[in-house]
Amino acid sequence: MDLWSRKRDLIYFGFFAIHIPIIFLVDTVPLLPSFLRTDLSLQLRSYYIETFRDKFFEGPVPAWFTSYIWMELCYHVPLSAWALVALLRDDPLVPVHLLVFGIQSFLTSLTCLVEVWGWDDRTVTEKQNITMLYGPYVALGGLMALDMFFRLRGRLLPKPKQE
Repeated sequence: MDLWSRKRDLIYFGFFAIHIPIIFLVDTVPLLPSFLRTDLSLQLRSYYIETFRDKFFEGPVPAWFTSYIWMELCYHVPLSAWALVALLRDDPLVPVHLLVFGIQSFLTSLTCLVEVWGWDDRTVTEKQNITMLYGPYVALGGLMALDMFFRLRGRLLPKPKQE
């Protein structure tokens, strides 16, 4: 079955195709060696910080958030590249890998949102704007994890007998 007929997989494919550039152009810029930092990435990151006032991207950055950025670089990048090819091929390992990714993405993004809503030096509007950025990762991560869980469940459990 081709990717165009698998609507959820098409959404995941689109997400991963967008996710990789965001990781390198915004999220992981401080972790990258200077020769990998481009004017575009520095401008986009500055725009993001000025527009959204996301304390995770200002300073000082909490150690746990830095670990989340490292997870993006070391886990999300290779997984996302693999997922693009695997989704095109309808690889049978997609549900296993995307279940893990979905859970991890859901939990890390939710942790960030809980922290954001605890900030007392940001307005409700600023928190809502940041939520509009992190919220889709929470939603997509949760939906992806549920989707992959039920796909695996369908493969692992015997089908009920027809009487």
